[in-house]
Amino acid sequence: MPDTNPRNKSAEKEWSPEPATLAPINFWPPRPVKVFKWLFGFPGFLWPENLLILGITLIIWFFLTPDLSTMKSFEAWWVALLFARNFALILILYGGAHLYFYVYKLQGNVSKFTKQPLATDSSRFLFKSQVLDNIFHTLAIGVPIITVYETITYWAFANGYLGFIDLGTNPVLFWCWFGLLLLLTPMIHSIVFYFVHRLLHTKSLYKSVHALHHRNVVVGPWSGLDMHLVEHILYFSTVVVQWLLALHPVNALFQIHVAAIYPLTGHLGYEKLTIGGKEKFDFGGHFHYLHHKFFECNYGTGVVGLDKLFGTFHDGSKESQAALREYIRAKRKQTAQGVSD
Repeated sequence: MPDTNPRNKSAEKEWSPEPATLAPINFWPPRPVKVFKWLFGFPGFLWPENLLILGITLIIWFFLTPDLSTMKSFEAWWVALLFARNFALILILYGGAHLYFYVYKLQGNVSKFTKQPLATDSSRFLFKSQVLDNIFHTLAIGVPIITVYETITYWAFANGYLGFIDLGTNPVLFWCWFGLLLLLTPMIHSIVFYFVHRLLHTKSLYKSVHALHHRNVVVGPWSGLDMHLVEHILYFSTVVVQWLLALHPVNALFQIHVAAIYPLTGHLGYEKLTIGGKEKFDFGGHFHYLHHKFFECNYGTGVVGLDKLFGTFHDGSKESQAALREYIRAKRKQTAQGVSD
């Protein structure tokens, strides 16, 4: 399915999407109409991605999770069950996306950020294959870490160690708090991800930990969770916020699933899904693709504009690139002055 629109190409290998944007909740004065459209429009904040992830969470909670009362003590059977269904979930979602976009190439190069292929016969990756390397770090390291956090969550809730915010016996307050935390989950993820990501870009952690992920200059679905063990632990620690706030395990499970599935859409290597030549929705991957391309920008997501606040936002334009160069220059000058002092 060739892309015949010359406006969407820069040189031969680059798709030129619209500039990356921040969610309208990040602007002052408030823009209520734009916020409303962002919240309830398609595609938007709620639909399709977040509601689809919530749907997956609810199906897994009601049909594939043991009763909480059986998880008061650590037992191999239920931990193994969690691992098996987490393994299957990631394999189906990430593997399915890889088959769709990169094996059967059902979308061709339409809205593909670069036509460069995923690496093969490269000593940078295990098995000399980017895909096999990415799969290994996702399934052999990522899935166990997801399972560990989920196991601790259920055990702690079952024993009354979590869910300790006291709202009394009022069910209205309980469900309002439950719903509010669901709504805030993507924002919690965005905030924690930004600061964890900045930490991973410090000199002490980048070379030994985060550099593994940044071998993926050209990204594909399996690249999203291609992380070092330490990075997986830090990345999925976003669920700790729900340990402090949540009154129900579903809130924590949704937080885990957001962290587990966002990297898929953020690393597809495509900006939009097209079916039959028609654009269906934007994956929102342009924001993070720019981080892989330019490195010292877009550490968070477009939901909460911490990159704008801290001067690391890049929208893909020449103006943003010039601003990024100035930011890097000032940062290096400040570092050099600190060393000389």
